[in-house]
Amino acid sequence: MKMFSLRILLVLSLLVGLGTVGSVSVAKAPSENSATNVKVEQWIGHNFTFLALPIDKQSAGYEFFIVEEGAQGFHGDRSVRIPYAEYVGKQITVTGIVPFPAGYNQEEYIVNMTVNDTGEKLTARTMRGQLEGLVLTSDLTNARQQFLGTTVYPKFRDLSGLYWTSNTMPVSVSIPIGSPVTVVDVYAGNQSQKPIWLIVSVNGEKAILPIAYSWTNTPVQVWAETPPWQADLFVEDPRISLGGSYTLWDQIENGNVEEGMTKGQVHLSWGKPMRTEKNDSVWVYGTKRLTFYGAVLYSIETLSKTNEESSDTVSLK
Repeated sequence: MKMFSLRILLVLSLLVGLGTVGSVSVAKAPSENSATNVKVEQWIGHNFTFLALPIDKQSAGYEFFIVEEGAQGFHGDRSVRIPYAEYVGKQITVTGIVPFPAGYNQEEYIVNMTVNDTGEKLTARTMRGQLEGLVLTSDLTNARQQFLGTTVYPKFRDLSGLYWTSNTMPVSVSIPIGSPVTVVDVYAGNQSQKPIWLIVSVNGEKAILPIAYSWTNTPVQVWAETPPWQADLFVEDPRISLGGSYTLWDQIENGNVEEGMTKGQVHLSWGKPMRTEKNDSVWVYGTKRLTFYGAVLYSIETLSKTNEESSDTVSLK
């Protein structure tokens, strides 16, 4: 009975997408500069762009379906997926959102949409609150407006090169962490988690810095108050904004931490901790426990295999 009810809902949602039964409110398209952090249930009227897909996924196509074939697709028929080559780069407008039935999964939706240049009706089902293969078009526009032609400071020691030496391996471009690069172009990328590629110039070479501009089309559980791109780059020179001597920055570049570093400097050197304790005053990385006094690293402790503290604690004097 539950499967029968689900199938009825799927059929009804497809009909809604065709406009033959029921009614779906269609919101006026939002301003291109205002669409940020849009939850799935608020997508109606928003434009999205199909991303490129990784090479190994292109032959399978996008997990989107022509409305009339959506029921087959939702039940696992891969043959009715829309083909990659015909849709990459195209824009769609969301026209309807249908929640899955109560008791199945309240966080998932059937999304109905129209291809902007052809009027074709498509449908797709969210998984973990997102649709793979799409970027919010206004995110792409706003990323271009904010970053194109500017200097940014990546939080990475290596970037993927824009040019590839084979069908599978891009050239790696190494840079000092937090060093300045110039954004020379902005593309739609090929990963939904970081769907926008900032193309940066590094000593005459071009490299890719993937970012997400907003939290739209990512699971709500991972949303934060700060923009997601802040996890990948600085817009100001961190050697000034975070402070520290040349010697300290050599330590960061080599992936080391030392007492006296700030939280920002530690995060840049070692990345996000495995866990935090005591109201964010303790950060744990594997067998290392870092204790902060305010925002400054006060001590580094090595934990035993049984997670008991060892006696080799080094503290600031």
